[in-house]
Amino acid sequence: MDTRETTVGIIGVGNIGMGMAKNLLKAGFPLVACDVRQEPLRTLQDLGARIASSPREVAQASGTVLAVVLDYAQIQAVVEGPHGVKEGVREGDTFIICSTIAPQQVQEVGQALAPLGVAVLDAPVSGGREGAEAGTLSIMVGGEESTFQRCRRILEAVGEHIYYAGPLGSGEKIKAINQLLVGVHLVATAEAVVLGKKGGLDPQLVYEVINQSLGYSRVFAMKAPRMIAHDFQPRGILRIFLKDLGIVASMAEEAGSPVFLTHLSRQIFATACTLGLGEADDSAVVQVLERLAGMEAG
Repeated sequence: MDTRETTVGIIGVGNIGMGMAKNLLKAGFPLVACDVRQEPLRTLQDLGARIASSPREVAQASGTVLAVVLDYAQIQAVVEGPHGVKEGVREGDTFIICSTIAPQQVQEVGQALAPLGVAVLDAPVSGGREGAEAGTLSIMVGGEESTFQRCRRILEAVGEHIYYAGPLGSGEKIKAINQLLVGVHLVATAEAVVLGKKGGLDPQLVYEVINQSLGYSRVFAMKAPRMIAHDFQPRGILRIFLKDLGIVASMAEEAGSPVFLTHLSRQIFATACTLGLGEADDSAVVQVLERLAGMEAG
């Protein structure tokens, strides 16, 4: 019999949240979902999920709530806004932040919910829409270890590689390091694609050679074909990645750690946004390099 304690709530069923929600249902968890858009909710309802009209309603129906929204402003609205999670939680509940936000922002959410007896985990994910759909996400978790262990089955339903990182905010710190590398690799991939084209080489040949050589990276393997084909239908939104690089820069400044390549990559992503590419896939950053190289768009 389904109970509130065994029910999982999910707020945000976009590129990542939809795949996570489907895998929770596949794993047998009773699910309550909420999103500002109705179409994905209808899809989940057809699969057996209950639909909530607000974050408060999700919290009222679920012992564990996952937030899979874009940024800290949306997390704040979910938690403390009108009809927010704070109005529906009970003592002993758990709130899991799967969004990529700054470590100190996660800690602020923890402080806001602690007086209500609600435990908070930060559990940002990596793997993109494909990983979310396949249930193969990497998940980096911060918070009390006992809370992590209690929620492990839920996390294992949506991810393949689950890592406990330490106190609240630790998951976001590791995610920031991951985003540092992804950002630099994206820009390096864009430079390689443009240099190959300007050098008169067959882009597909360059792709095949690099994939069998030391210059290979998973980012190159995934994103170079999209850059070559100019397929910028969004899977990872460019402006959101710029936000992530801002988190990396702030974390590095606080730690006193140099991140020269992060700053350069961030500037290139910012330029892409000023060119109107903010809603495109993050692989569209190649268009900045193409313009600088005097290549025609298309």
